[in-house]
Amino acid sequence: EEVRRLTLASIASARHTIYLENQYFTSHRVAHALAARLREPEGPEVVLLVTGRAPSWFDHLTMDYARNPLVRGLKAADAFDRFRAVSPVTSAGAPIVVHSKVGVFDDRILRVGSANLNNRSEGFDTECDLAIEARTSTDRAAIAGFRDRLLSHYLAVDADRFARVRIAGGGVVAAIDALNDAGRLAPLAMGPPTWWEDFVSRRGLGDPS
Repeated sequence: EEVRRLTLASIASARHTIYLENQYFTSHRVAHALAARLREPEGPEVVLLVTGRAPSWFDHLTMDYARNPLVRGLKAADAFDRFRAVSPVTSAGAPIVVHSKVGVFDDRILRVGSANLNNRSEGFDTECDLAIEARTSTDRAAIAGFRDRLLSHYLAVDADRFARVRIAGGGVVAAIDALNDAGRLAPLAMGPPTWWEDFVSRRGLGDPS
């Protein structure tokens, strides 16, 4: 349960920015924790970067549909316009499959590993994450630079430019909005709610806890 505990503790302690890049997003616990932070007037901004549509038919019918109501809930909780759910595409508009499992909380905590943001990774599966906590200003600069390089890669812009726009605009969300003219980070498409979505989400089909 270390993965789940660290995820929730990191979300609770974030002051400015929560950046989550992950293959899956179906954990109700994580979604509820993020929603609570988005409701805070001075809470952090939240960026969720995931695959738009899973390439596997089974993952699409289970994980994608279990994700949709959680993302809708976060949008509903986003009273201060601090939430972005995006999926990367190539310059030709083809979807990019996200398989990474990365979390960056402010410029203080960096996580890279095998754990998804789903029920299985919270205690059903065996996972291994590397977590780095900043101790110095050099550490914090390195963690912020890592996050900026990831996002600039998806946006197809220079990392230094992304950092300049982020600082000038007041945050990661502002930088994404300003530098996404080519649409390389597309808003996550979900469509209207369906009975299958409700069935899968409530029962954890394919994603047991």
